[in-house]
Amino acid sequence: MAYAAAINVQHLGKGRYTVSISETECAATSEAVITGLPLSAVLLKQVTALTSGTGATVNPIIGLATNPAGISILAENETAAASVNNIASPQIPFATASGTLYHRSRPNAGADNAILSRYLFQVGW
Repeated sequence: MAYAAAINVQHLGKGRYTVSISETECAATSEAVITGLPLSAVLLKQVTALTSGTGATVNPIIGLATNPAGISILAENETAAASVNNIASPQIPFATASGTLYHRSRPNAGADNAILSRYLFQVGW
């Protein structure tokens, strides 16, 4: 099988958004492309959990460009774990031309991992 990511962007009203990502056959370089977000917002929370597969840990990253690196990184987890729950303090502002962000769960091993992620955003800064 090949990598697949089911992405659900939900507008909760009053400028609040939640993004849910369900990945299968995920490897360290697998990337989910999140579309449909506002052009400017703040990142409030990042949660990623490894649910099955060869991997033992995840180390998520989200950014403004594919394969986020350098100044395109919006948020990067610091310590790999089976489940990570990061609250942005202070909140992380960003702006994009298209409302698109790029997420990588980055499991530490294998290409057979199932991973769930959730992000919370608020419009404006």
